[in-house]
Amino acid sequence: MRIRTCEICGKRAARYVCQECGHEVCQFCFEPNTWVCLDCYNHLRREAQVEAFPWPAPFKLFLLGFILMFIGMILMVIAAVFFGVPAGAGFVVFIPPLPPIGFGAGQYAFFAILLAVALAIVLILFIMLRRRT
Repeated sequence: MRIRTCEICGKRAARYVCQECGHEVCQFCFEPNTWVCLDCYNHLRREAQVEAFPWPAPFKLFLLGFILMFIGMILMVIAAVFFGVPAGAGFVVFIPPLPPIGFGAGQYAFFAILLAVALAIVLILFIMLRRRT
C-alpha cells in the first residue's frame, strides 16, 4: 500500500481531501472548519473580501430609497421656506433608537408635525402591542 503525500507541501502524509478542489492534503495544509485545503481557503477568503459593501441587495435598495426620500423631504421644506406654501407642510424622521426629528414650513406646519408625531406614537404603541402577543 502506497502512502500518499500532501499535494501542497509534499512533505507529510495526506489525510484529508479538499472539498473544493479534490487535492489530498496533510493536517497542516487543511482548514478543518471549512473542510478545504489552505490554497482554496485563502482563495475563498480573498473573494469574500473583494465585496466592499457586504450587505444584501434588498437592504441596499431600502437604504437607497430611504436616503432619496429623506433628501426629497428636505428639498420640499427648503422650497416651502423660500417660495412660500399656503397650506404648510411638515414631516418627522423617526428612527427608533433616536427621538423623532420634525421639520415644517408654512401656516399649518405645526399641525402637520403634530400629526406626524401622533402617528409615530401610534406606531410605537402598535409595535409594543405586537411584541407582547
